Amino acid sequence: MNFAFVLGGGAARGAFHLGFLHFCEENKIEINAYSGSSIGAIISASHASGVRAKEQLELFSSNDVKKALKFNYFKNGLLKIDETHKIIDKMLPIKKLEDIPKPVWVNAYDIKKRELYYFNSGDTVSLCMASSALIPIFKPISYENMYLIDGGLFDNLPIKPLENKGYDIVTIDLFAKRNDNQQKKKFNLSRTLKKTFLTQLCKNHIYTLEKTDQYVGNGNINDFSLFTFNELNDCFNLGFKEAQKHFLDIL
Repeated sequence: MNFAFVLGGGAARGAFHLGFLHFCEENKIEINAYSGSSIGAIISASHASGVRAKEQLELFSSNDVKKALKFNYFKNGLLKIDETHKIIDKMLPIKKLEDIPKPVWVNAYDIKKRELYYFNSGDTVSLCMASSALIPIFKPISYENMYLIDGGLFDNLPIKPLENKGYDIVTIDLFAKRNDNQQKKKFNLSRTLKKTFLTQLCKNHIYTLEKTDQYVGNGNINDFSLFTFNELNDCFNLGFKEAQKHFLDIL
């Protein structure tokens, strides 16, 4: 099958993506294209560049991740990422999106023009960092006359770049609902965002669910914190087990 993966944002829960991808590697399930948001953008660009899922897990689990985060003295964000740190080179070894062997799209929002972009060319590191620049925690990224922030605030499951290209699209959601009450709670928490953020996010989320060929979500993902990295292995294993269930019929 001609698989394309949509990898949603979800910070440390991205280990679920890695578990799912590891299963694909183990069973020689080829992924032909990627579209990612936030942590999903980083994982997409890295995996398409040839960095295997377990290698990424080791990088995210290392102390170098903490060293790459720099205090920003509250200048448009609490933290910024040191793009020159060696761990960034290991995670994103191919410096132009258009040079990555498989098509990759990453999304980011320009707060100057108030427009959401889906990039498949340009500087890999800058655009992946921009897609992950969750305000107010991270500093926005200045890039080619744009001021870019986390695209997941507006489209956390960015399916649109993959449409009408002959792909069988698999969408992996790091905010899968466990039940209706939990879904309601999630949206209540999201009210801290501006109304325009939430409206567009919900609209795009519904659009993706309607258009995707295969949706992957596990309600137990909500047991994992977004911003601590001491549960990465358990989250990775959950993703691997979900892939086992998902691909059972195909295998």
